[in-house]
Amino acid sequence: MGWGAAVLSLHTARAAGEVQLCLERHPVQNSFVQALPEPSSVRVPAGTVFNYAGHAFGPADDPLDRAHANPDGDGWRGIPAAEETRRRTLQMEDIGGDGTYHRPQAALMTTGAATLSPARPCARMGASALLSVDWTWTMDTIPARPDMYFQVYGTVRDGQLDPTFNNDSDPFQRIAARGGINAIVTQTVDQALSLHSPDLP
Repeated sequence: MGWGAAVLSLHTARAAGEVQLCLERHPVQNSFVQALPEPSSVRVPAGTVFNYAGHAFGPADDPLDRAHANPDGDGWRGIPAAEETRRRTLQMEDIGGDGTYHRPQAALMTTGAATLSPARPCARMGASALLSVDWTWTMDTIPARPDMYFQVYGTVRDGQLDPTFNNDSDPFQRIAARGGINAIVTQTVDQALSLHSPDLP
């Protein structure tokens, strides 16, 4: 695709970090996209790139805690008022409503493949941080934090980053395009790869 070339750093044999990937338990449905039957399984390929998506209020299969969302989509049911206030403040940071907040410029890439399904919606695997001037990813160490989640941004194949998901017949591409696969870092990712455009030295 010509989007970028991955140049590996010193530590390429094994990633010193781990993420938990999960299918979203309450995915956002897009009324403009034709409804297709849910696949029985989704193969997440090695080299899948995850970009920082925001603050997590729940586990990787439900990071925005949609399980407790109010029916009208405004707020949550059954949580203390102070917790709802805290979540709303964090949401404002994520959407850019707080000018003092600096969103983490973080991305990671999986080192292995996993097959996710309703019966086995989550998997753990190794990951490396990604650094890129083009995509403004600058974090070479990504801490293990349950309150940060990542979503699929693209895939690296043959050294090229492809951020497009336009094949609805491919279960992975279809689910990734609607934000249906999340990741949370469970073991600090402290090895990094650099990603450069082909036209840069």
